[in-house]
Amino acid sequence: MAANGSNGSSNGTTAAPAPPPITVRLDVVDRMKRWEGKVAVVTGASAAIGGAIAKELVKAGMIVCALSRRRDKVEKLRASLFDVAGNLNCVECDITEEEDVKHAFGWIENTYGGVDMLVNNAGVITKCLLTEKNNTRDLYTTMETNIIGLCMCTREAVKSMKARDVKGHIINVNSIFGHKVHQAVPGTRPLNGMYPASKYAVTAITECIRQELIYLDSGCKVTSISPGLVEGDILSTVSSNENEIVKYMPKLKPEDVAEAVLYAITTPDNVQIHELVIKPMGEFL
Repeated sequence: MAANGSNGSSNGTTAAPAPPPITVRLDVVDRMKRWEGKVAVVTGASAAIGGAIAKELVKAGMIVCALSRRRDKVEKLRASLFDVAGNLNCVECDITEEEDVKHAFGWIENTYGGVDMLVNNAGVITKCLLTEKNNTRDLYTTMETNIIGLCMCTREAVKSMKARDVKGHIINVNSIFGHKVHQAVPGTRPLNGMYPASKYAVTAITECIRQELIYLDSGCKVTSISPGLVEGDILSTVSSNENEIVKYMPKLKPEDVAEAVLYAITTPDNVQIHELVIKPMGEFL
């Protein structure tokens, strides 16, 4: 066996030193320095994916304002963060209520000067069928949260970024259901309902926002991230309760989605990731 740097040949030549291993994570950490001290708004931060995203942004030194109706869950997350560079604030807000959204972004502007990043993560899914009687409220709830709320938050964030000439970033947490309506198992109750329609809308809205940002001569980027099934998220939880097979399907971890966010927001200035689809290995949706 070769030793002391020898390549094992008999001519006594010395092998060139091996290049240092490439550490993608360290590269991301280095690139995240541009966001230190910047303000990020994360909606739905009390949920699994939103909480993981908020945590990573705080660890990277960002000031994270978590928009949520559940202050207790956000406070629990904040209590779990020790020795981190940034800080986490809970801003109580129902993103389906316009006055709540305006008040939340107004508070952020008055307190921190404005918004540099927006992560539209808040979303709901209901169990009702599209053809089910008395489902009107459920239909409106899905559309008001997953589409209208997202648009109102984006409007306020872009307003803040544009006024301060900030090259910010908008992340829309989409879904694989925003690209394909999956076949229900024959004989089982379909679980799609209004959810795929709302996520298809997010796919279209992301492109519309991109075009509007160009029109506004803004340096802000926009990215749609579409994960498959994720442990603890609303899609996995609701589906598992209704369909036994979902419990045994492979799933991503919320931290995997957070890592995808970090990847998207650390690209060079001339690179914009428009759509990023991530799935767990072996997923058969």
